[in-house]
Amino acid sequence: MFFDSMSADAKLLRPILKEPPIKVNSIEYWTSLMANDTASHLLSFYFTWENPTWNLIDQDTFLQDLETHNGSHCSRLLVHVLLFFGISFSYKLNQITDRREEKVLGQKLYDQIKPLWETEKGKRDLPTIQSGILLGLLSCTFGVDRLGTQFIMNGAKSYSQQGLHMPSDLSRSNGNNDDKNDLSPSELSQEMVSWAIFDVQTLASQVYRKVSPWLTPPPLRCSPEQAARLDEHIEWSPYPFESPTSRPNYYTTLQFRSALTAIVNEIAFFSLQFQGPSMSDDDQDYCCQIYQRLVNWNISLPKSVKPEHNTTPHILCLHLYYQATLISLSTIMTTHPPLESTSTSHTDFESIKENAMETIGSLILLFKHRHGWKSIPIVMLHYFCLGGVHATSRLSTHEPKWTLVLESCVVGLWHMSLGWGRLCKAFLRTIELVLKSHDPDPTLIPLRVVAIFKHLNSDLWSAKDSASLSADYVVQRVARSVSPSPSSDPATATATAVSGQTLESLIRAMENL
Repeated sequence: MFFDSMSADAKLLRPILKEPPIKVNSIEYWTSLMANDTASHLLSFYFTWENPTWNLIDQDTFLQDLETHNGSHCSRLLVHVLLFFGISFSYKLNQITDRREEKVLGQKLYDQIKPLWETEKGKRDLPTIQSGILLGLLSCTFGVDRLGTQFIMNGAKSYSQQGLHMPSDLSRSNGNNDDKNDLSPSELSQEMVSWAIFDVQTLASQVYRKVSPWLTPPPLRCSPEQAARLDEHIEWSPYPFESPTSRPNYYTTLQFRSALTAIVNEIAFFSLQFQGPSMSDDDQDYCCQIYQRLVNWNISLPKSVKPEHNTTPHILCLHLYYQATLISLSTIMTTHPPLESTSTSHTDFESIKENAMETIGSLILLFKHRHGWKSIPIVMLHYFCLGGVHATSRLSTHEPKWTLVLESCVVGLWHMSLGWGRLCKAFLRTIELVLKSHDPDPTLIPLRVVAIFKHLNSDLWSAKDSASLSADYVVQRVARSVSPSPSSDPATATATAVSGQTLESLIRAMENL
């Protein structure tokens, strides 16, 4: 029963596309593992569900080079990596748990990726950098994020060192542009990819507490006017379904996501400064200034990128990113309060954090209502963990919302575990352990959550899984109601004071209780 992860809306009979939106005709040049129709199907999944979050791959230039066999924006390694990602979004409509065929193909792709990476990793071209960053994300899902973040940071550093993010002398196309200052397609491609790489490494800096190799963000030269014109003719639909069709507003989203990412990068740098228990008044004032900039960013958003008016996955992920950033900033303030403050600031960061968690819960429910849990961008792993851990502390309030949020996060992670790696199961284990530490009324725990945890413990999580974790992912928040008492022993204190604990240390400490 708990495998059925589609929302009620998604279960309604909807027309299926007869042909995938992306059609390739020469996949045999790049791989012998599949035919063109399968490759078209898998690439359509990747470019529909995963790529819009960051636009790490420029779809048009990639597909053009794939068909012309040009290596500027395409390589055998990158093709295999994108096809592998597509496997994790693919499914048979009436057999959601029967992924044996996809798993076999996925293993064949992965077996090809490993020697291809060894052959191509010394290259400093764009496809190799993109492949390395995607392999970094993949490694993070395997629960070995020390390796994964190394991939991501090295790729971002190589891209920056070569100046690939800086304006070049690329020729501008006159075309039918009304404004002679509009960027050419090649310049737009460069800008989208540059900000995507900066964005991924910034998120890694925030989530894993790694030093960003980029001190400053890339330039943003696409004007709001050009972005609005470009967005007018772009549509998005949840492949493999034909409908609903939405305006994704990719270029307008870039305008605002880039501004948010620049702030996140600042916060990531700032958070690494503190090793002791407190911060200065100047630091406290700086945090308040950053908070106000975040608030102003949110106020400035047009309707076209607000979840009330646009529920495409990458827009919902943008707002989850914003709320998670508020939590990250608030956690710095609440875990490093000044000893004797003379600051005039009266910003209540505990309330900010609580409100952000409330909104994350609502956004997760909105995502489920609109899209279900069949194809989910990889970054949702992070938000499921945030929402699921917090929901465990809210069950006792008897608010129906948090029962639904807990169920949605657990079912979402469960479904993602069918296509991704150990990190999904580690997050499930974390939510389970934190839930046990709260010892809620059993009648408040959704039956599907109980069933998934039972199955997880029967054969999908073991002491070996815990011992082999290499995860610096930081678990941001558990409500204060589980703070350890003064008489708690060290193991209990480690297990219950969850905010700021790495996933690896948290799971091991709580399993030792």
